[in-house]
Amino acid sequence: MRKFYNPNFCRVFFSGILLALPWYEGLPSYSIFFGFVPLLLAYDKLNEKGAGFWKLMLYAFIAFFTWNALSTWWIYKATMLGAILAVLITTMLMTLVFAGYHFVRKYAGKVAGIFGFITLWIAYERFFHDSEVAWPWLSLGNSLGNHPKVIQWYEFTGMMGGSLWILVINFLILGLVHAIRGKQIRRAGWFSIAALLTVILPLWISISMYNRYHEVQNPVRVVIVQPSIDPYNEKFSGLTNEQQLDIMFSLAKQAADSTTDYVVCPETAIDDRIWEHELHVNSSILRIKQFVDSLPNVKWVTGAITLKLFSSSENLPPTARELPYREGYFYDRYNSAIQVDTAFQLPIYHKSKLVVGVEMMPYPKQLKFLEKLAIDLGGISGSLGTQPDRGVLWSPDRRFGVGPIICYESDFGEFVSGYVKNGANLLFVITNDGWWGDTPGYKQHLSFSRIRAIETRRSVARSANTGISAIINQRGDLVRTLGWWERGTISGTINANSKQTWYVREGDYIGRLSAFMAVLTLAAALAAYLMKNNGRSAKRS
Repeated sequence: MRKFYNPNFCRVFFSGILLALPWYEGLPSYSIFFGFVPLLLAYDKLNEKGAGFWKLMLYAFIAFFTWNALSTWWIYKATMLGAILAVLITTMLMTLVFAGYHFVRKYAGKVAGIFGFITLWIAYERFFHDSEVAWPWLSLGNSLGNHPKVIQWYEFTGMMGGSLWILVINFLILGLVHAIRGKQIRRAGWFSIAALLTVILPLWISISMYNRYHEVQNPVRVVIVQPSIDPYNEKFSGLTNEQQLDIMFSLAKQAADSTTDYVVCPETAIDDRIWEHELHVNSSILRIKQFVDSLPNVKWVTGAITLKLFSSSENLPPTARELPYREGYFYDRYNSAIQVDTAFQLPIYHKSKLVVGVEMMPYPKQLKFLEKLAIDLGGISGSLGTQPDRGVLWSPDRRFGVGPIICYESDFGEFVSGYVKNGANLLFVITNDGWWGDTPGYKQHLSFSRIRAIETRRSVARSANTGISAIINQRGDLVRTLGWWERGTISGTINANSKQTWYVREGDYIGRLSAFMAVLTLAAALAAYLMKNNGRSAKRS
């Protein structure tokens, strides 16, 4: 029986399970604080036995594959290929970080190895926030999104501060385990004290901040519409755009009144592909204008699919394509947010953090030929256009500025802070989480909006076609929610806030600093490696 039992395999597999648990609602999120420990213990055991590089990386791969597969399997509901690629690519990049840890530890020592692991891991998270292959879903700090009382200091550090906290605690617990196994009582005591303080002090600070935080009263009345239109069978094929608008108007009329400031509708609520130079005469926009004219205080914010026309003499974006049957003209497509109000200025924002493989192919100038491989989820697919800045939808009197966060954009902290820097005192998240079915995916996505509320200290109104629509206060609490596949509205009051947090002003400074320190650590390890090899060469000669 012993030859079938591999304790190191069990350790790394258990590590993957511990790291996956926080991504399930109702399961213990605290496992993230010791999730790496079994993997690191297995690494130490294998290292002691002289295991080769590839064997060590295989065990790391198993741990990370388990974590990824258990946490993001639900992507297959939208695309099997996307699920396979997301799991495999993320697993390989995590394993690459572990390879960096192994290299630094081998040539620069254990302490440098620990420092290298922490900085390399956060640098990797930073890469997945900034690169065109953006996938920040399993960033460690995201695992605490459903526990706002624990992470109030994210307004200073952002989500990556949570990642740093989690990694430090993992290594302190690892040190404690080694000290206990080695019967080093004094050393175990120091590690126990360090681990307890590292857990308790940030918790105490956060709970104190939570209890003391009071929103400045600047009330805004919102009506959030959740139409729950099936994205596979109704949204882009079964129901006409007019029928879908009828559903949303019916819901809004039941909830909106003369005191309502905003009606918020989900991503691609209008899907009849509006030419932007014809917005003012579009039938869907005119229907919304008729509604807001009946309630002059209302600003209607909605998702839409829009098209922009270019002539060949203009500076064309890389995602523009030729307009069929009209020589010399090009067009670009956008996943947009539009505000309709009595002033009828129709401010518009184009989604600019796009889903890789569905809404964009990375590096469109270089890889334009791959666009035909984009996964079609209905509505819009292929590389979409973006805009360079975070546009704010201002009310006609300029009292309120809405940051219109479209779906995937809500996963990116520094990106969202751009709206606030540009004046947004409210955040609206519009999304369609129905692609993933009734899985953990839409619940995980909601938790990211809670993190954004804390980082920016902005109230969030979240409208999902389906998923979970919500009002989130500036502490990250869910004030009101509308659940999976429920058709209805949420009405409530949120407060506008114009103050900027430290995180909004400074951005992901922890990620930037970690990337810099990771490069220095790798350089030091490389120097040690070269010196060691030169020493061997000198001895031979």
